[in-house]
Amino acid sequence: MTPADRAAAAERLDRVVASFRGKSRFLVQTHNNPDPDSLACALTLRYLIQRETGHDAIIAFGGVVGRSENRAMVRQLRIPLTQGSLIDYAAYDFTAICDTQPGTNFSSLPDGFVPTVVIDHHAMRPETRGAEVAIVEPHYGATSSLVAEMLLAKDVPIPTDVATALYYGIKSETQDLARDTTETDVEVYRELEKIIDRRVLARIETGRVPREYFSEVLTVLSTAVIRGRVITADLGDLRVPDMVPEMADFLMRLEGIRWSCVLGDYEDTLYVSLRTSDPDANAGEAIRTAIAGMGSGGGHTSMAGGQVPMPRFTDAEKEEIKRTFLDAFLPLTGLADGDPEPLVRRA
Repeated sequence: MTPADRAAAAERLDRVVASFRGKSRFLVQTHNNPDPDSLACALTLRYLIQRETGHDAIIAFGGVVGRSENRAMVRQLRIPLTQGSLIDYAAYDFTAICDTQPGTNFSSLPDGFVPTVVIDHHAMRPETRGAEVAIVEPHYGATSSLVAEMLLAKDVPIPTDVATALYYGIKSETQDLARDTTETDVEVYRELEKIIDRRVLARIETGRVPREYFSEVLTVLSTAVIRGRVITADLGDLRVPDMVPEMADFLMRLEGIRWSCVLGDYEDTLYVSLRTSDPDANAGEAIRTAIAGMGSGGGHTSMAGGQVPMPRFTDAEKEEIKRTFLDAFLPLTGLADGDPEPLVRRA
């Protein structure tokens, strides 16, 4: 960490800690269907609040913690979570939101609610500018890197459980530093590696999956379609929305593929995940363009996600939304040439 980087990170932490002053009722919000990066940021903020104020903080989330590894992370690190639908947001005089921002439809914050602190590694949104403290740095590979750097810059002791959460947050978000990483991500990752609990990490990464998981894998294999160097799949009705990004990563392993796109329906919402290995592409820009006018989306160079509300839609209307999205997305890749063919050819 250069002296300039250390000074900048220390200043960010000072701003966050200053926002605690005079507050006694603390709430930390993850994004909906929280992933390890969001969970790690929330756990770290809770620790920092406890350390600086002596008060506890509620960690709220919307949706579900669906992916087996994410549930194992919550269980192994004893992350206390409260469903956002049970929260009276007006009862708290401090609210922070992690790994997302207001106005994205990716959190259960009430409409128009302005949090005290926003910490995120996605592009700055206009609604975020109303927050007392906005720590938004899109060039970081993970929000966990941003948060951990702040603690390291001020020599704040990092407990083993917090370090393990942050390390796994970075690891999962960047695919073990192989996706959208910077020198800061690498440096922070290596520092955290010195203090993590490797046995706990192993138990998180090998979380058991339910039997239904394998049916979902079969669905993605049977619905996946290849168009040139692009692969798409529709999971249909989802058990948990986390399967969409997980299967987008899974399909990117296919030899010769440069883009993957996976869709699925969960509770009247269409979830979409994009992945790309095309060095000239930007998945975040692609999803914002393709989903415009239907829903919201965003992301980074090689990965992106989006949601389209489908309240009371018929099955035919849902299929039309999916076709509309794919018709907008596929030309953006420049690689979806040739006739579509199934990934798995049945005998």
